[in-house]
Amino acid sequence: MVNYVDEQIIREIESRLDIVELISESVNLTRRGNRYWGLCPFHQEKTPSFSVSRDKQMFYCFGCHTGGNIFSYIMKKDSLEFREALEELAAKAGVEIIHTRDKKTVDKHKQVIAVNNSAADYFHQVLMSDRGLKAREYLEQRGISRESMQNFRLGYAIDDWNNLENFLSKKGHSLDYVKLSGLIKRSDNQDKYYDLFRDRIIFPISLYNRDVVGFGGRALGDVQPKYLNTPETEIFAKRKNLYGLNQARDKIRLSNEAILVEGYMDCIKLHQAGIIQVVASLGTALTEEQALLLRRYTEKVVILYDGDEAGQRETLRAIDVLRQQGLKVEVIPLPAGKDPDEYLDKLGKEGFLHYIQNNKCSHIEFKLDRYINSCQVLNLDAKINIINQMKDDINSVANVLEKDHYIKMLAQKLRIEENLVQKEFRRGSYMQKARTGRNKTGIIRDNNRYGKYGMQEKILAMMFSDENVFYTIKERIGINFFANPDYKTLANLYDQLLQGGSEPKMQAMSRTVTEEGLEAVYARISMIMDEINPNESREVEEYIKRVEQKKVEAIWQNVLNKVDELEDNGDFDNVLTFVLKLDKFINSAREGGI
Repeated sequence: MVNYVDEQIIREIESRLDIVELISESVNLTRRGNRYWGLCPFHQEKTPSFSVSRDKQMFYCFGCHTGGNIFSYIMKKDSLEFREALEELAAKAGVEIIHTRDKKTVDKHKQVIAVNNSAADYFHQVLMSDRGLKAREYLEQRGISRESMQNFRLGYAIDDWNNLENFLSKKGHSLDYVKLSGLIKRSDNQDKYYDLFRDRIIFPISLYNRDVVGFGGRALGDVQPKYLNTPETEIFAKRKNLYGLNQARDKIRLSNEAILVEGYMDCIKLHQAGIIQVVASLGTALTEEQALLLRRYTEKVVILYDGDEAGQRETLRAIDVLRQQGLKVEVIPLPAGKDPDEYLDKLGKEGFLHYIQNNKCSHIEFKLDRYINSCQVLNLDAKINIINQMKDDINSVANVLEKDHYIKMLAQKLRIEENLVQKEFRRGSYMQKARTGRNKTGIIRDNNRYGKYGMQEKILAMMFSDENVFYTIKERIGINFFANPDYKTLANLYDQLLQGGSEPKMQAMSRTVTEEGLEAVYARISMIMDEINPNESREVEEYIKRVEQKKVEAIWQNVLNKVDELEDNGDFDNVLTFVLKLDKFINSAREGGI
């Protein structure tokens, strides 16, 4: 499954843990029939739509369509990667993970994290002691409360060359691991080391489990650089981390929204004001890795960068980075020269909350305003250029009404007749419609006469419930007729299990679909299996006939198109050949009962 750990370990974890008991630790489940039901932990609801099957060791929410196995549940609940969920469940099951990676590498990483955790605790103790008075006064002047200092484990590195190194040595940490942490640096031309952070406010950067992987430090004195991060190490890379994520992740998941700011102070102050879904990009330009990290927790990101020119330029760049990862993006523009921290102080908590609620705009509107404001003269050439710049963004909007709204906005702000802008956007769209309109006859889509489940879902559930049904359908119409590509993939995965000679048990299939990222889709199908009668041969036969009919229609249409093409080209000699083929095909179809 993964080269990180032996496949047998995964099976052992599954055998020791029961999904009902696991989920019951965080969700109140009630048994109804052969399933357990509760309020979904992944979206807000009043009527339980979250279903758990002990027999299949699967869960599925009929409200938000999230589902999977025990690993999927922990990954979704705690926003973890598979490796992290595996380690957490292994610990709960009492299973020792046998790493295929070099054991020395694993131990080394653990030792470096232990160094960082000790350093974070020490920096925090110093901040809260008499030696941290100057740093605390600075933080209090910036409006940071004692509670926030505790919540974010803020610290202070005193102005001393070897204070931290000496402390870590007394704690028993090896110099080799302290060096690997990046917290000390080697002196030039000497076999001596000195502390990286001196006379700086310390901001620990943590993982989901509060383990510290790196640090940021802000100078208290008049030294450069004002902000300093630990260097890239084997366990820390700025481009892959977000400050405040440990504190914000639960709120981000529940609200399905993350607010992205630039600085440590911005992040802490907004949390303090009750806006918890806030993270910061570690003072660096937003990276693809950070966007991917956000995508694990939410579908929408709101950018709240500084109001100066640099902040607005970076907002434009961040929009593109986030959109490339499929995230919905909104922007809260700040007045020129203001950052979130300062503007919060100016407006106060209530005033700032009111501002962000009433000044949020789509990324399209922000870009449009930005392009217009950057023009010295809004002449015809500038307007044409802006329309061309906005085309990709507006054309990417799937909803017709929303797209029309942005075209109207574009026309109004550029003071152009709306019908002219509409024509410009329609230009070139006809070929795209023609391309997407072809080859529809080979796909059967679900309709509403089968109740709450689509017919294709029921057919797939029947195929998984009864191997005879699976083989009958495969022989008659194949297994690639599904309109939903996920169903097609599931059918092929199941077929591979059968061809491999292994019995396609639920847990074996569950592990396979997890690799493909289809655990939620498979969980839904597995729940449908409980509610269907696998012996409904009439319904299966009816569906097979429908697919066969569609195939006949597609072939028939292709032949007719070829005849039309030959007639248009004056090739009457071959017209008769194709007409005879068509007649033979019709007779063959009739003999087959179609």
